[in-house]
Amino acid sequence: MGPEQLRTPGPPRYATRGISVRRKPAKDEEKGETPSVRMHMPDSQLNGAERALQQSFRKLFYFNSLLLGAFVLLAYLPIHGLPDRKVHPPTVEMLQYQAVELPPAGGPLRLAGAWELTAGDRRFGGLSGLALDEGRFLAVSDLGAVVRFDRPSAIHPKAILQDLRIGPGRFGNKWSRDAESIARDPRGRGWWIGYEQYHSLWLYDDGFVHALASVDLGQLGWPDNRGAEGLLAEGDRLLVAAENGQDAVEAGPDGTKRSALNAGSEVADAARAPDGSSWLLLRSKGVNGISQSIAPLLRDGQNYRVGPGWPLPKDAFDNFEGMAIERLANGNWRFWLVTDDGHRVMARTLLVALDFAPPAHNKSPATSAGPSKLQTSRTP
Repeated sequence: MGPEQLRTPGPPRYATRGISVRRKPAKDEEKGETPSVRMHMPDSQLNGAERALQQSFRKLFYFNSLLLGAFVLLAYLPIHGLPDRKVHPPTVEMLQYQAVELPPAGGPLRLAGAWELTAGDRRFGGLSGLALDEGRFLAVSDLGAVVRFDRPSAIHPKAILQDLRIGPGRFGNKWSRDAESIARDPRGRGWWIGYEQYHSLWLYDDGFVHALASVDLGQLGWPDNRGAEGLLAEGDRLLVAAENGQDAVEAGPDGTKRSALNAGSEVADAARAPDGSSWLLLRSKGVNGISQSIAPLLRDGQNYRVGPGWPLPKDAFDNFEGMAIERLANGNWRFWLVTDDGHRVMARTLLVALDFAPPAHNKSPATSAGPSKLQTSRTP
């Protein structure tokens, strides 16, 4: 479900049926003569007030639309505008879960829960990408950190925050460690992380202490802040869904292979479902805020496209950038979504749970093509 529309009620309408208007005949008008201009309603002060009220409502509507549009644009200012930071040691923070209300979910999705998350460390913000690891959530932050955090059901939920000390560029420059996506290495070596700004993929061990390999994506010519938003791993290959919603990139031993992606909007993340199908988290921006949906990723010959999508329940400023999918005990799927607050006042970090009962035939994997081995290079 898209963001709420700004609804500005129109001015009150006054009933005119049955109103009889008598006028005095002009001095030079004879009895029974029909005037050249027939008066249906006097130009009263009431009409003047109504016109003024209409103009006030119109101005208010334009102002609210411009204000909301400005906040949406503000949320996408270049990351270079944010300050650098110092290295911090790994930290364990108490995590606060506060239940929030959202509009009903769209399509076959059922809203199972929604919470606003807060922690005492600034790195617990700007979250993007989401995975499940040993019963906890695993996300990356655009401040160059990895965040592990407990589920809402934990009695005393905690968040463990750890800097990505090794990676593209110099640590401390926020834009050089702008982590956007994460996926488990299919060979069990650790985790792949996708970066913007320095467009690249990096493989880390399970503790995120050592970098094992990297793949350079700089030759693809993407804008600095529009990179590897969605990341899927299967076999010995990686599939990257670019934020522009137009590029799907397979990384293999012979380099990178770019294919066309017809997503119809921006890509915010990608995830593998329990049946092996691939799903995209999509995003569109407008003057009324950010609207988002989820849709299956499908092969289309040598290219990719998305299937029918379902709108997500959210408010205008909520920006989902992480998605993970798990199978529940009853066989249904649960889509977990996390928002990126952008380190801005008007946004928040949300965790949302959406349940889905998949039909037996609803398997739509985008996993049949591509190289069998990744091209990797040793990190410095």
